Amino acid sequence: MNKIKKIWTENRVLFVLFVIVLVCLLIIMGVFLKYFFGSSKSSYGDRLEGIKEVEVTDEVKNKFLSAMENDELISESSIKVKGKIIYIALHFKDGVSLVEAQSKALASLMVFEQNYLDFYDFNYTLKGNATESSEGFLIMGAKNVNGSGLVWNNNTEVAKKEE
Repeated sequence: MNKIKKIWTENRVLFVLFVIVLVCLLIIMGVFLKYFFGSSKSSYGDRLEGIKEVEVTDEVKNKFLSAMENDELISESSIKVKGKIIYIALHFKDGVSLVEAQSKALASLMVFEQNYLDFYDFNYTLKGNATESSEGFLIMGAKNVNGSGLVWNNNTEVAKKEE
């Protein structure tokens, strides 16, 4: 007993530091395990909760494609659903202006019911071929769940005219 008491009195600071280091290591291991091996079962987290209630069926896709097929300005259309994003590609006939194409894309949102507009993000790709009278266009647009309209991203290079 005297030996233990002697070791304790001589190395009291080391014992306290050892306990502090041991507690810190346990806390670090706990945080490490929680961070890298979390309890979430889905790789998407909870982002896709409720997707089964508002699933885009083949009927909805076919309704959209037939509406676009009946439009005289659109030559080709496609729709894909990936997670909570609906990707729509619209190819326009020759001679269609960019403004007309953007308005057709905005009008195509009306094909979807309100529950789809409130749950899914929309991503549009509009393409118009170049003709003798127009340069053509390739533009992307997006509608967020919380947004009210489409936001366009135009990366077309504009050549400056010399004066």
